[in-house]
Amino acid sequence: MKLGWLYSFYLHFRQRVTNDSTTMMSLICKLLVLLLLPVFRCDAFLLMNPSHNRVKRNPNANVQHASSTTRLHGIKATIRIVGRKTSEKWIEEGCKMYETRLRPNNVDVVTEWCKNNDALIKNVQNDAERSTPIIMLDPFAKESSSEVFTDRFYKWVEKGGSRVVFVIGGAEGLPEELRSGKAIGNQKPILYSLSQLTFTHQFARLVLVEQIYRASEIVSCLCLVGNSLL
Repeated sequence: MKLGWLYSFYLHFRQRVTNDSTTMMSLICKLLVLLLLPVFRCDAFLLMNPSHNRVKRNPNANVQHASSTTRLHGIKATIRIVGRKTSEKWIEEGCKMYETRLRPNNVDVVTEWCKNNDALIKNVQNDAERSTPIIMLDPFAKESSSEVFTDRFYKWVEKGGSRVVFVIGGAEGLPEELRSGKAIGNQKPILYSLSQLTFTHQFARLVLVEQIYRASEIVSCLCLVGNSLL
């Protein structure tokens, strides 16, 4: 389609620039820049983000993997949330849709419900003992773009050996014991904000699952581009 568009463009301007070779060369150069700019931009992104460019080809394997073996063995992202399964079907359907889309990318998202803050704290303490990265959603934390979230997500996953835990508090937010880090051995908690907007904790779960899916798609696209540039 690009070649056909170029040819039509050429026919349209040929008569105007037939007697002016300099104009023709200038026009061709501009067209080449426009066509190659997306490739250069992507290549520049990969150079500035080396963690996304570690794509290897193994002629004896059918699996292409990124920075570590996380894509080969699969990623498990656990969402711990206070409350019980929502009665709002559209939220559950949305989460299930993204969870299904994530499976081909070797990402498994599991939601575990905690009946109260005490149960949440106990489960998070068990995660901390296993040295699993724990990311607590907090509206007062610093937010970021989807690209930055992608980079952080895969760093958390790599640090946790393909495992990462997200914590969503109840209607009143995170328990202070978790937010301060006292409940996890005074470790510095990783606080992250999805948005400055106010969401219900149930809806925040849907937004989080969507962002995890978006992160997996960003990395998949970068891997494909990386392969094409090798």
